[in-house]
Amino acid sequence: MSGRAIGRVHVVARAVAALFALAVSGSAWAAGGPPATKLINVADTRNLESGPSLWIAQIYNDSFVRFGLLVVVVMCAMGIVLGFSFDRAMALLGLDLGKLHHDE
Repeated sequence: MSGRAIGRVHVVARAVAALFALAVSGSAWAAGGPPATKLINVADTRNLESGPSLWIAQIYNDSFVRFGLLVVVVMCAMGIVLGFSFDRAMALLGLDLGKLHHDE
């Protein structure tokens, strides 16, 4: 066989080995039995002192919807604060990150 043919055989052999590994791992995951339906995720608040950490943990334990909304609000606020502060810092350094003006 030529060098090209041997290279093709190696590529095919690697592909077959990868598919075999994928099939074996999939069947291993499938052999676990019925899914657990009575699991409940809660944050352990026994050792937390009063403050923001306890408040956030209690919101997480009470309602996932309220916790999700809190996360969205906090992420938006962080984006706004960081965006404006870095824009101000760039302006102080002399870099204008505003709209570009093109004269053609």
